[in-house]
Amino acid sequence: MAFALSSCGSSVGTRDGAAIGCEGRGRSRCVAKLSLGAGFACAALGDESVWCWGRNDENQLGYESSDQCPERLGSGQLRSVACHAFPQQVTSVREAIAISAGGAHACALTAGSTLHCWGGNAYGQLGNGGSLPSVNAVAVTNGTAVTAVVAGGRHTCAIIDGRVACWGANDRGQLGVANASSACAAAGATVPCERTPTRVAGIQDAVELAAGDEHTCARTMDGRVFCWGTNVDGELGRGTADGAATATPAPALVGTTAATRVRAISASGHHTCALRADDAVVCWGRNDRGQLGVTISSAPFAPCANACVPAPVPVLAFEAMAEEQIDSSVFADATASDSRADAARDAARPDAGDAGDAGDAAFDSGLQAPRMAKPIALATGAWHSCALLEDRTVRCWGGNRSRERGDGQLSEGGPELSAVIAAPGAAATNPLQNVSSIESGGATSCALLEDRSLRCWGSNTSGTLGIGSADEQGGPVSVTW
Repeated sequence: MAFALSSCGSSVGTRDGAAIGCEGRGRSRCVAKLSLGAGFACAALGDESVWCWGRNDENQLGYESSDQCPERLGSGQLRSVACHAFPQQVTSVREAIAISAGGAHACALTAGSTLHCWGGNAYGQLGNGGSLPSVNAVAVTNGTAVTAVVAGGRHTCAIIDGRVACWGANDRGQLGVANASSACAAAGATVPCERTPTRVAGIQDAVELAAGDEHTCARTMDGRVFCWGTNVDGELGRGTADGAATATPAPALVGTTAATRVRAISASGHHTCALRADDAVVCWGRNDRGQLGVTISSAPFAPCANACVPAPVPVLAFEAMAEEQIDSSVFADATASDSRADAARDAARPDAGDAGDAGDAAFDSGLQAPRMAKPIALATGAWHSCALLEDRTVRCWGGNRSRERGDGQLSEGGPELSAVIAAPGAAATNPLQNVSSIESGGATSCALLEDRSLRCWGSNTSGTLGIGSADEQGGPVSVTW
């Protein structure tokens, strides 16, 4: 099938005291951190070791494998790709406290606040100054005093010495620099790139990073969000879209009051979502499969390349709880940028371009939905999004062609929220419970449970579910260790 690059969304690395250990549990109940990339996954265990599984055509698993998995191309033809369908240790990494998987590379932040990466390196995304792939983890140049890392499609960003720095491909401005110092040749083309970390100007006090295929976002200590990179489908949340593959390297504030007081961000593919301090969830970017949690417009918001909403809009199911706690001015726009956001939000309504009230009622009907627990964490994949709720259950929305919504169904999907069920074939009234964190990437999602075991669902191309085979599954399954 078509190969979509996606990162885990965001990563903040901290070490609270000593390693948590495995306490005789065995690896199946010893997972501490997880990240999903494009067809592969990596986990850091309680003993600070790293284990990866899934696609391995560029050594992104951190070890060599002779296994082959079938992969369906966009044309419908099948091909074989290197893979490993169950976890195996990345022996070149020790004391990992945070992990991030990208398009075809991964990075680990270690206990000494140093950064190591492995896998594909054609665009310099490993940050070691070279362009050759590496099956072993290599130290990122000047990658010390690191507090957060995120791997994108072909680039990587980190918070180093309190400042944001990026490296890798820069053909869409995803590094946040206007003129890259190098040129990288890959896939029959030459693109501007940086092979070592390069500081991103204009970002102060960043505490969290998120990256999609070709865009990057940063959350600052005061709850603001800045984005840079491609804006072909409104990925930057500025109220406009480029509609063509152009570069937007200068970081700029996501331009509406709807994206203020943010406490968490997640990006993947071509969209971004944010969790606000008032418990509202807002998303922006591509919306061709309902991944923003709002109705898919019959016509894209011009000049998007695909159906999109280029400014933050509330995910309907989580809008009502926020309106009870905040003044309506949160959604009122007072600047020129916010005026463009009004148009973007209107474009998401079913009656986009219609002056009648019927469409407003349809759009607002989501406010009458039964109350659910508050969202406490977000995860985004290439075509879907998920939220972890306060009651420790998970809701997903967007694309469902690979069962990304975790409801056991195979469908086109849409903006409506689905409860992730407990196991393949389980009734919708039996939701997955006791979830402590969630991660998404590509067309796959995983939940880390309170007993530190993993349940994964969605696409199993290249063995991304970690069950020892590439067979598709009907719902969440346990990773095989």
